[in-house]
Amino acid sequence: MKYWNISLLVVLLTACQQSNTISQQNTSINNIATSPLEQTTIVKSNKDSRQYKAIVLENELEVMLVSDPSIEKSAAALSVAVGSLQEPEEFGGLAHYLEHMLFLGTKTYPDVNEYNEFISRNGGSENAYTELDHTNYMVSVNNDAYDEALKRFSRFFYESLLDEKYADKERNAVHSEWSQKGPNDWVIMGQLDGYTLNPDHPISQFNWGNLESLSDKENQKLQDLLVAFYDKYYSANLMKAVMISHLPLADMQKLAKEHFGKITNKNTPKPIINTPVANEEHLQKLVHYVPQTDMKQLQVKFVIDDNSEQFAVKPNFYLRYLLGNEMPGTLASTLRELGYTENLWASSNASEYGNAGSFTIYAMLTETGLKNRDAVVGAIFDYLALIKEKGIDAKYFKEIKQSLSNSFQFKEKIDDYSYAMQIAANLQDTPASYVLSSNYEYQRFNSAAINAVLEQLTLENARVFYIDKAQPTNTEMDFFVGKYQVEPISKELRQQWQKASVEISLSLPTPNTLMPENFDIVTAQHTEKPKTLINETGLNVYLAHSKHFTQPKGSFSANFNSGFDKESARNHVLAALLSDGLRMNLTTLSSEASAAGMRLNVGSYNGLYLTASGFTNKQQQLLSNAYQSILDYQVSTAQLDNLKASFVSGIESKQKHMLLNQLFPQFNKIVNLDEFSDESLLAEVASITPAELHAFRDQLLNKAKLNIFAFGNYSEQQVVKTAKYLESLLPKSRQVLEIYFTKTFKPQTGKTFNWQQDVDMNDIAVGDFYMAPFDINQYAAAKVLQKVLKPALFNQIRTEEQLAYSVGFFSQALREQILLGFYIQSPAKGPAAVIERIAAFRDSFTAELAELTAEEFNTIRKSVLISLTQPPKNLAEESSAFISDWRKNKLSFDSKAKLIKAIEALELTDIKDLYKQLNQTEAFGRVMVQMRGKNFKEQPFVETNNAKQITDVNDFHQSVSQSH
Repeated sequence: MKYWNISLLVVLLTACQQSNTISQQNTSINNIATSPLEQTTIVKSNKDSRQYKAIVLENELEVMLVSDPSIEKSAAALSVAVGSLQEPEEFGGLAHYLEHMLFLGTKTYPDVNEYNEFISRNGGSENAYTELDHTNYMVSVNNDAYDEALKRFSRFFYESLLDEKYADKERNAVHSEWSQKGPNDWVIMGQLDGYTLNPDHPISQFNWGNLESLSDKENQKLQDLLVAFYDKYYSANLMKAVMISHLPLADMQKLAKEHFGKITNKNTPKPIINTPVANEEHLQKLVHYVPQTDMKQLQVKFVIDDNSEQFAVKPNFYLRYLLGNEMPGTLASTLRELGYTENLWASSNASEYGNAGSFTIYAMLTETGLKNRDAVVGAIFDYLALIKEKGIDAKYFKEIKQSLSNSFQFKEKIDDYSYAMQIAANLQDTPASYVLSSNYEYQRFNSAAINAVLEQLTLENARVFYIDKAQPTNTEMDFFVGKYQVEPISKELRQQWQKASVEISLSLPTPNTLMPENFDIVTAQHTEKPKTLINETGLNVYLAHSKHFTQPKGSFSANFNSGFDKESARNHVLAALLSDGLRMNLTTLSSEASAAGMRLNVGSYNGLYLTASGFTNKQQQLLSNAYQSILDYQVSTAQLDNLKASFVSGIESKQKHMLLNQLFPQFNKIVNLDEFSDESLLAEVASITPAELHAFRDQLLNKAKLNIFAFGNYSEQQVVKTAKYLESLLPKSRQVLEIYFTKTFKPQTGKTFNWQQDVDMNDIAVGDFYMAPFDINQYAAAKVLQKVLKPALFNQIRTEEQLAYSVGFFSQALREQILLGFYIQSPAKGPAAVIERIAAFRDSFTAELAELTAEEFNTIRKSVLISLTQPPKNLAEESSAFISDWRKNKLSFDSKAKLIKAIEALELTDIKDLYKQLNQTEAFGRVMVQMRGKNFKEQPFVETNNAKQITDVNDFHQSVSQSH
């Protein structure tokens, strides 16, 4: 069926159309079509003022044009309908390798650094990713550089050099990415999914790529296969492009023809996979996996027919909605109430395997859940049976449709780089007319389509994954550290599951009570800066309205501020346990709010916090219910045991996280003087009792200063009423102190502090951090310097020397200090050797910076200013600067304005002076965090003259406190 014409106009998704769609339920259910209504127009939200047009160029490349006069940065993305599933078996990761090689020069622009430097200096970003079924490339730049950016970007797809002299460097880059991400359990389990399916299907192949898989084989050269893969699949007819710009559609169409029209159409057929992803012998299996972290999980995975064309009747979404629903009595709610699970949800990908889809149910188990895993499995299949018997009901269709319709009607913008990326990917399997709305379309209730999926969610079609440290294994995974074991699901095990769940009573969801009933808009008054509504000893309240958007949405943040949770290691643990317990206790309410278009968050950081965002119509009800739950919260001994086990597991599992995800938290633990070592936290866990946790909650609230910030669709009266209600439930005689802020270490200029740690990973990671008292002019210089330094560092260390996949430089404004830092994770050299190479780069960059012209500097400065001054995309982006100031108690709310003013006054000499100071030992205090993996245990750490070694976080903090 043809869904769209070559030139498409735009139509709004109106309430009238929705009503007409629902009325079709009167026809015979089994005869209702699964295909979407035919459209000759692009369906978009009625809040979306952008203009859209889809064109097909003469070379058969489809391009979506998006014109938005309000933007100051333009973007483009191009997806190719080829990915890891099309790789030769002997060369796993070839598609990923091509993605890397593609960027290294074209015939017109042969310099490998030219593209990256051009994009960076013109305020842009560029990246790419490889999926199973497609590869996607993205770029964004300042508007005035868009034509030149497209000239460079488009050439990668028809005149990329794929220069063999860079082959080893990019093989190392792919290898570094595999080394960095490979130990992650989710990455491993993604590969394990393929390993346990049909070995003749390409999903069973290693698809990340490393030095072993990406090497010459007998009679086959990697370079020859790379070029052949590019020549075959990088064809215009397999590509979908997106252009987003401030330009009119007519001008964009000319640019599309000029740049993308040059890509060759090789008339390559779209890849088709005919091999079944699973045969009978690959299903009805129990898979045991021992995770790297202390993960406790159950997965029930099904292979389903590809029904991606049925997005208008959403059978997969319907079932996910019921399975993940947290209303009382449902599967997710009941298992959590029994203490078996922390959460339960379902996911699906209708075309994951190329010629089939996947449907997976996940259960994060507690310690109690591990002991009752049979009951969890049995309950899952019992609930599927209940859905089949009673759950296919038009009332759920109407609720889901309302939720999706509300979300689409008031859909907010995201950054154009990400938007282009999304559309380019979705165009590969969605008609252009529905590419914006397909995720929100629910045109008809089709019970037959839902039943067709349910018929495939059976034990005969399942693979059940047991995931925890105690699982038996007999097989090591190729290219990964994971171990697993596969065995048939026996008749006895099936009976065991059924018997274990027989006492568990389940019911289908009750109606959602938080769906918004009106979308009235409050008159915006406080659009320039927030207004102080209340300034009292125990209560501060601030309100700001949107200057840019008319949305029935807002965010309400309440901080019950106190430093009590930071006073000791025991209080830290109590706060973490309370936070996790409250989140679990509020799961039903949070889930109901999410379906209604709101988000609810609760936790502890400098006291308790409670936030709600989204539609404002029923936010006050949501906040009231949530706060009452906090006050009423009671935890049993069994529940507390599960919370304790989860807390201990979280700390122990950190040792298996990607090294950069260990390095930055360790830096924070060092410089935040109210944090404690993991060892001291673990020592407190066992003796904590339910009574102590309840008392701690009461003590936190008894010491709380209520600090509230609201942004969006609220009147002053609404905010004050909610604030006063929250305050009224606090203890009447509470001890209110000044707002508490985390105290941070302020290293003396010229001094170096060094943390060295051996870790149970293979790579190394180093953070070289520099701190000084905050100065707005210095911070402005750092923001611009970062734009010059970061791409040069990346090019030298990553591209030229191939020392790392992740390497960078950043600047950040702390509450009272400026923070600058270099970071790297490397599988190639030890800590001292890596820092030596970065030091060599830093020396050479001095000369490069000296050659920066005033014109180049002005271009870079302009790019930074555009990033700060361009109109916000959404309410969250607009409010972020105000919220940042509120959290830092900077109540003039002008930090962003001051930064803009400082950058406007910046001169070239300012960033040169800052870089000179960065390389001088007396200008900044320095904190080095080094982590050394097993492959480099014989390689030295970095040692600097007169550095103070930090060996214990608690002792270090105590020494700092005593010195002050």
